[in-house]
Amino acid sequence: MAARHAGDGRRYPARYRALAGFVVASAVFVAIFVALTLSAFHKPTPHDLPVGIVGSAAVTRQVEHALDGAVPGAFRFRSYPSGASATTGIAQREVDGALVVSAEGLRLLVTQAGGTGPEQALIGAFTAVAARSGHQLAVSDVVLARANDSQALSSWFVVLAVLIPSLAAGSASALALRRAPRAWAVAAPAVAAVASGLVAAAILDGIAGLGHYPAMAGIIALFSLAVAAPTAVLARIRPPLVALAVLVFIVAGIPVSGGPANLASFTPGFLRVFSPALPLGVAASTIRNVVYFGGHATTPSLWTLAAWALAGLAGLIGVTALRRPAPALTEPVVPPVLTEPAVPPVLTEPAVPPVLAEPVSAGPGHAPVAASPGPGADQPVTLVVGFDDSEPARRALIWAADLVRTRPGTLHVIYADHALIDSDLSGFGRTEMDQDRDAKAAAAAEAAKQIAAAAAVPYTFERRQESAADAVLHAADIYAAAGSASTPIIVTGRSHHVPHRVIGSVPVRLLHESPYPVLTIS
Repeated sequence: MAARHAGDGRRYPARYRALAGFVVASAVFVAIFVALTLSAFHKPTPHDLPVGIVGSAAVTRQVEHALDGAVPGAFRFRSYPSGASATTGIAQREVDGALVVSAEGLRLLVTQAGGTGPEQALIGAFTAVAARSGHQLAVSDVVLARANDSQALSSWFVVLAVLIPSLAAGSASALALRRAPRAWAVAAPAVAAVASGLVAAAILDGIAGLGHYPAMAGIIALFSLAVAAPTAVLARIRPPLVALAVLVFIVAGIPVSGGPANLASFTPGFLRVFSPALPLGVAASTIRNVVYFGGHATTPSLWTLAAWALAGLAGLIGVTALRRPAPALTEPVVPPVLTEPAVPPVLTEPAVPPVLAEPVSAGPGHAPVAASPGPGADQPVTLVVGFDDSEPARRALIWAADLVRTRPGTLHVIYADHALIDSDLSGFGRTEMDQDRDAKAAAAAEAAKQIAAAAAVPYTFERRQESAADAVLHAADIYAAAGSASTPIIVTGRSHHVPHRVIGSVPVRLLHESPYPVLTIS
């Protein structure tokens, strides 16, 4: 009881630290998100909003002076020779609106398709100018929003809807495919992004009727990859770093994007500087420009999204290339010469090799292997034993050790360290999980050492980070390629049920797939 309490005392502080870290991280997340969002939207004020003016130089100066006096720095002016050219400037995304001064009065050209924020700011500012000058202001919407996309909000919300699944796809692919081949790890976020683009564009067209399906699918897929690939890189480096992706793409991305009203140019300076760089607002503006403005002003945005996506893919290639390889083989352990039989107390089987309960099966292209070790044989053998410290595995290793004791050969013990779940989602429990895996590997190594010592034979022990069948097969491939004195023979227990490591029958898979002889010990 005292020992148990002592162990509990060591575990509880770690749990408390994890809980405290979670609470602190949550509070910091809320503080940053609320501060940035309120800073962006509590009092939106335009900054350098591009506006066209059609009129004489004297009228232009008067309008600019009036607006600069009312809202300094709010507008950036551009002259046009006619109302038609100003309308073209709006359609090509050169300006967000234009004031046409003529003998008939004042006419303001706006477009709700460019965002309700700029439209309302222009109407409010120029209505005040017209009132002070004693004129009436006529407002014309020159690029109308579509009937099923009132206020042109769909472009921003579809990108927001894809953002969260893209973060999840990047994080999940990194955790689920941590041990998968490099090509899978790199391709998974790309394939998920393409699927997201195809599905989201189809729903967008079906509900909002925006059309341009191929372009929409491509933009959304590129945006999804721009989020998923960098997130996957961070998750592969260390799972808790996914929080950094959340901070960049959500906590900072939403305020910087300007929201559905396109208020990116209305936010404080420390947020506006990131507006051309963060994917959320860039993707929303690109969709809006393709749907309503003929694809004008989209090239820089597409390059920005492509830069995020390519950087993420390059990072994935680099991180997977640096993935920690499986530990090298340990040096053969030569036990001391035994002067009398010694059987460790943990071994319950007799020193005599057990009799096989069924004929020995061999892999394709190989003749059957003898069912029991013959003491008179002098051909060297190379035995590869899958070992996880279960009772069947112990019997298999005892049999193999006794065979090597009676004839020339080498004994290689393979421990498969393959976890179905590589880390918890938060990452706070990763240390405890690694410690538990290390403890199980150490226990298996010690058990193998005792069995080899009882038989007085040298052996190697290798811990491989693969599934049980793959670990044994790949190890046998290595020994075969290294020019072993004989074809490797795989030895395994008949069956066992260790849920944290094996699902299904490893011996059956080896019997079907192994190019080498397979001994199953019952």
